[in-house]
Amino acid sequence: MAVETNKEWHTYVVSHFPRRLTDFRGNEVDSDSVVSDEIEIQTGLKPVDIRTGRQFSDNPLTKTLLVSFLKPTKRFWSLFGSRAARLIDKTVQPKQCETGDYHFARNCRRQPVCRRCGKTDHIADGCAAPEQCVNCLGPHDASLRKCPARPKKVRGVLRRLTKEQREHVRMVGAETYRQRYSETQLETHMESQQGASELRRGDIGLDEQPDAHAPSPAASGAPSCIMVATAPRATYEAEEGA
Repeated sequence: MAVETNKEWHTYVVSHFPRRLTDFRGNEVDSDSVVSDEIEIQTGLKPVDIRTGRQFSDNPLTKTLLVSFLKPTKRFWSLFGSRAARLIDKTVQPKQCETGDYHFARNCRRQPVCRRCGKTDHIADGCAAPEQCVNCLGPHDASLRKCPARPKKVRGVLRRLTKEQREHVRMVGAETYRQRYSETQLETHMESQQGASELRRGDIGLDEQPDAHAPSPAASGAPSCIMVATAPRATYEAEEGA
């Protein structure tokens, strides 16, 4: 099917679509051509894209289809016993479950993680560890809207990263986290060294100042100089007078 790439798409979710289509004799038929023709008959519009959605289904016999048009449909339609087609609201943001991943929480069996540091042994309340996203491994909270691992909207549909894209994003994120954390450690070490140096300079300054509690010579009554007696000179003057 040819795909339009420069125009806005209007995408519909068709849930509970049968995984296997058969004719009146029970023979399996080519679902791609049959589905496209049936959609055009019901809506009067030719779909530009039909693909299987990633939404989880409780019924192993059904799946979810995503059908896109260049214009919105004007009537109710469904496919071979499916639920009614529902237009995807473009204002809806991707939802995160408690694991930090972008999927429906009710179907997730994984252990919740801390949204701040990505660890599984505690929750975010009170966490003082460095921030690290559980999705991209970068130095930020897992709920950051600009996270490179966050699904992006393409013509109204949320598109996840491919396996290769995700691996690249996580590699870059882990390196950015390592650099940020190393720089933080270095800054903390330098601040500690600077504080120790200032403390030593303060101690030296105190040692050079006079002791305010030591008594001065005047206060203790000790003479500031030594007096020398001149008794022999007085005796000599007395003899001359005689």
